[in-house]
Amino acid sequence: MRLLNTTIKMSLVGILVSLITRELGLEYWLTAGIVGILSISLTKRDSIVSSIKRVVDAIFALMLSTLMFIAFGYTFGIFALFIIIFIFSSYMLKIQEGIILSLVLVTHLLAVGTFDFNMIGNELAILFIAVGVALVFNILYPQSSEKELDRHVSSIDQLIRDHLFMLSILLKDPEYHEEYFRHYAMLDRKISDTIDLVELVDKDLLFANDHSYLSYLHMRKEQSSYIRHMYNQALKIKKLHPFALQISAYVRTLVDDIGIYNRAIVQLKKLDQLQQFYKASPLPETREEFEIRATLYQILNEIESLLMVKVDFHHAYPEFGEKRSK
Repeated sequence: MRLLNTTIKMSLVGILVSLITRELGLEYWLTAGIVGILSISLTKRDSIVSSIKRVVDAIFALMLSTLMFIAFGYTFGIFALFIIIFIFSSYMLKIQEGIILSLVLVTHLLAVGTFDFNMIGNELAILFIAVGVALVFNILYPQSSEKELDRHVSSIDQLIRDHLFMLSILLKDPEYHEEYFRHYAMLDRKISDTIDLVELVDKDLLFANDHSYLSYLHMRKEQSSYIRHMYNQALKIKKLHPFALQISAYVRTLVDDIGIYNRAIVQLKKLDQLQQFYKASPLPETREEFEIRATLYQILNEIESLLMVKVDFHHAYPEFGEKRSK
């Protein structure tokens, strides 16, 4: 969908800019459409920053090239020297977004072969019309919304539930651990891909955006790393243990509490009770049981870290769940 929207924006901007500049009687009006297309950005927030950088870079290019052409002549050699100096300067000034469209405008000055105020005005008009129309389209074109972010949040939450559900099964069924880990790897890739997409959607929301969605998704990504650690620990267990069954049952209760509300505090209390029970249990009698219980204890520590990440998020965004449920 984002690719389709970008294609539509580029096409409309290219056509509209060409028509406007042609009606105004500007030279190189077809090229103006290309400059407009080059000014399209993927997200609304990027479009504002990039538009400013493109205008600044283009004005810098027109000034520098004009001075060099007047001083040394309108030749290809001077143009080549200008390209080297201009590109290096643009990167040093961190305004390199405007390099391509700036070079397009400067070639028009080179083609004229002499200093002309009208041509300078022509190029500035092309620049401001093209970048201006592209900026308006980038900002006003309907693309992303909070509803889309809500769908991504629900998708990620479901992936985390699947993660934990598979972990609960693995703890009580260690024989087929390789199959469970392959399933985990697939879910982990989906989470990373979804977060990458949300970062783009987040940049489309210019107003009333506290970046809570993005923080929520990064919180889930951090949780997935703790789940990865738990999987790695669970893979070491080759024999079923009674404590593993209890932890499996506890992890299963976590599945039902994964969501936008802050239920981690309640789960932390349950986890603490479980940890206290194990501490009061008789010590293991064999080396094998000791290793299994040590591994299970590490899994409990990872669960605690997973829950604390959620608690910290709600401290930063205490109204996140209530706002999303309305």
